[in-house]
Amino acid sequence: MTSLISNQTISELFLSFSPFKKLLSEEKNFNDYQQLRLNALDISNYPSEEKQYTLDSDVVISYLFSEGPKDLTVLFLHGLGSSKSCFLEAFNFEELKSYKLLLPDLIGHGHSSTPKDFSYSMQEQATCLKQLLDNLPLSEDIVIVAHSMGGPIGIYLAKQLKNRVIGLIFVEGNLDVRDCFFSKKIISEYGLELWEKNGFRKFLSKMEEDPAFANYLPTFKQAGPLVIYKSAEALVWSSSYDQLIYQLVELSVPTLAIFGERNKGLFFSEKKLLEYFPVVYIPEASHNMMHENSAKFYDVIIDFLAQF
Repeated sequence: MTSLISNQTISELFLSFSPFKKLLSEEKNFNDYQQLRLNALDISNYPSEEKQYTLDSDVVISYLFSEGPKDLTVLFLHGLGSSKSCFLEAFNFEELKSYKLLLPDLIGHGHSSTPKDFSYSMQEQATCLKQLLDNLPLSEDIVIVAHSMGGPIGIYLAKQLKNRVIGLIFVEGNLDVRDCFFSKKIISEYGLELWEKNGFRKFLSKMEEDPAFANYLPTFKQAGPLVIYKSAEALVWSSSYDQLIYQLVELSVPTLAIFGERNKGLFFSEKKLLEYFPVVYIPEASHNMMHENSAKFYDVIIDFLAQF
């Protein structure tokens, strides 16, 4: 029998051992988090027209595409319960705008379709993205920037695209089930029926009380209970059984791992990544580093891209 969440806060339940722990331990201005929440909801900030592509399965992917002069596409993949809006600040950097920038919403997220019969597996998400990429005027060469759940999706996509992917930036991407703090908590506490009935609503209620979730709450809510649960379940499965770290190594492309400095030492996969790849820590930031220290985050990406 699945157990119910008690009257403890979300922070007490899982943030005590998650990447959000150090964020909550810092003194933060609540107004800053309120502004992040507004930014996440405000699609008027999009620098280019939001577009849609319909897959063979009649599923629609929403995306932003900016066509810079350089013959290199930078693909940004968001995480569980997030959306393309988390990478909007990429358009504020002139060095990045010289590349072709592609920001899609994963299936079930943002403004993409939310089909009930979709598996939400990491592999199927990658297959849908490949179909999108195959039908856009992109460069042959692609660098993937993958955050959180976008990590395993990025690995599977790189394998499908083969030699087209010439680099990968792994932004606290999931590799090991011991790092699936949020997703593992959801599926261990709830079955799907109970999650849809009241678990999702309880999580939303607790998130609304916690300023650390100000930027995440709107997109998490938009994804809805079915997408969150099935995605969490698929993420935990891939992180448990697919030996993702070795698949990442086998890609044999330049790879950079990025962590928020506040999360240093929290991820089990961090040690493994240090064995194989260069690792950069974004100062004054945790999992939400693209918002917490966007200037440093995107500077690191720009430096990595300069080698191509």
